Amino acid sequence: MPGMGSSTGSMTDWADAVQNVYSEQAKAAPAGRGTTNAVVAWMGYEAPPVPPASTAVFGSDYAKAGGEKLAASIKGLDATRAGTMPAVNVLGHSYGTTTASYALTTEGVHVDSFTTIASAGIPDSIHEADEIHADAVYAGQAEVVKPIIEHWSGDEWAAVGRDFSSDHHQDPTAPEFGATSFGADGAPGLKPVRDHGVHTWYGGGYLDEDTQSLQNVAYATTGQPERLTN
Repeated sequence: MPGMGSSTGSMTDWADAVQNVYSEQAKAAPAGRGTTNAVVAWMGYEAPPVPPASTAVFGSDYAKAGGEKLAASIKGLDATRAGTMPAVNVLGHSYGTTTASYALTTEGVHVDSFTTIASAGIPDSIHEADEIHADAVYAGQAEVVKPIIEHWSGDEWAAVGRDFSSDHHQDPTAPEFGATSFGADGAPGLKPVRDHGVHTWYGGGYLDEDTQSLQNVAYATTGQPERLTN
């Protein structure tokens, strides 16, 4: 689930990122399960523009409207696959986590897991992870760094989205929220996240190959929380 500035006209990074998720899920799948996973880059809503063109990302109008559309998509999948429903895992990035949160607190919507990365803030109306209609809620966040000054050394924008928002201040990695958090700052043999994006030319995005973040996303979305790294 993409965040601000995303559109169907600029989804090359997301297409590459979801291919990385698909491949990593296949590697992470428990022995004997097989590789029956599918990954969809869902761009079914109008995302807010990137500031300074607009400050809408600090509010929830786009998230609420998008949440309704995502909820309808999930309900549609449930209706068409009744009796043969696959495991459904929602992965949100940045403002996409805000949007998905509205969808996953809609009556009649339920998924197996919800994973947030680089969250721009969970709505203040959602007080804890248990209020989200998911069997499990996971959250990953790279080291917060100063915008522009510390570019390419961590995540410089997620905290800005939370701190300056009007109604979505919640950090899903905060212990009091109750999600299961995981690491994104690197681990033995795995690279750290050094950017707010999901895919970068230098391999520092949340869903880039060989990052701790991507591996943990794969574990979270294949139902293996015991393998998550801190």
